Amino acid sequence: MDDLSGNFKFIMRQDWGHESDVTSGYYGSILDELPQTTEEIQQVYHPLVQKILLLMRKQPQPAPSNRGQSGALPFILGITGGVSVGKSSVANTLKELLLAQERELSVEVLSTDGFLFTNQKLLELGIMHRKGFPESFDYSAIVHFLISLKTSSKKQSVPTYSHTTYDVTGDKRIIENPDVLILEGLNLLQSDPAAINRENPAIRDFLDMCIYLSADEQDIEDWYVSRFLNLCDKAKQNKNSFFNRYSQLSEEEAREEAKMIWNLINSPNLKENIAPLKNLADVVLFKAKDHSIWKLAFKED
Repeated sequence: MDDLSGNFKFIMRQDWGHESDVTSGYYGSILDELPQTTEEIQQVYHPLVQKILLLMRKQPQPAPSNRGQSGALPFILGITGGVSVGKSSVANTLKELLLAQERELSVEVLSTDGFLFTNQKLLELGIMHRKGFPESFDYSAIVHFLISLKTSSKKQSVPTYSHTTYDVTGDKRIIENPDVLILEGLNLLQSDPAAINRENPAIRDFLDMCIYLSADEQDIEDWYVSRFLNLCDKAKQNKNSFFNRYSQLSEEEAREEAKMIWNLINSPNLKENIAPLKNLADVVLFKAKDHSIWKLAFKED
C-alpha cells in the first residue's frame, strides 16, 4: 500500500528514530503498560511525539479575548484509517507519551464513532448496511463541535459510542478545553456527503496534523475477524451485547460471518472512501502483520 501521490518522503523506521534510551527520563515504567515494544517506541513513537510537540509550539495563538481567559487553542491531532487498523491503540499510546513528557498538558482522546447516527436512525434511513460509510455520520454535529472547540473555552458535550451494544449511547462526555485533542475515526479526511459544495468546512480543515494508518488489506481483514470473534466470545456472558446474536455460532461460523461483513461493508468502505484519501494526511504509518510500524511517510512542505 505505497500508492501515495504527492510530495511524500519515505523512511524506514530504524532510519528515523534514534537508539536513545527512552526507558529513563522520559517514560519510565509506562513502557511496560503500552502494547508497542520499547524498540518501536524509540524508533517511531518517541520522535513522533517530539514532532507533535514542535508543531504545537509553532502554532499561532489568538488573543485571550478571542477565546476565553487563556486564549490557548487546542492542538487537534487526527488518527485515521480503516476499521480495526489500530487507531485507538495508536491514539492512546500517543496520549500516554505526550503526558509523560509534558506533565502539565491536558490530553483527550475522542472517537468520531459517537457521531454516528443511532442504529434506529440508520434503520429509518435504510442505510444500516452502510454503517461506517460517510452518510452514516452526523457531519454537521462533528463540525459544530470542532468549531466550538477552536473558538470557545467552554465545556463541550459530545455523544459516546459502545462497541458492546454497537450503537450510540445516551450518555454524554464532557471535553473541557484540552491542550491536545486526539481525534480518531474512519472519516477524518472525508467531506460531508450532504454538503452542496466544498466551501462547507470539512473535518480535516480543523486538524493541525493528521496521521493515516496503512496496512495490507488482508492483514486489516484478519484483525477485524479477530476482533469480531473476541466480541462474540465476550457476548456469551452479556445478553445486552449486540454480538450476543452470534454467540451460539461455532468459531468457524462466526469467522465466516465476520468475513461476510468485511466483504459487504468494511472492504468497500476502505477502498471507496478511506484509502483513496490517504494523500491528504501529513504522516502515513505503515503497519506490519503484527501491528508494528515498519515504515513511515511524511508530507514535505
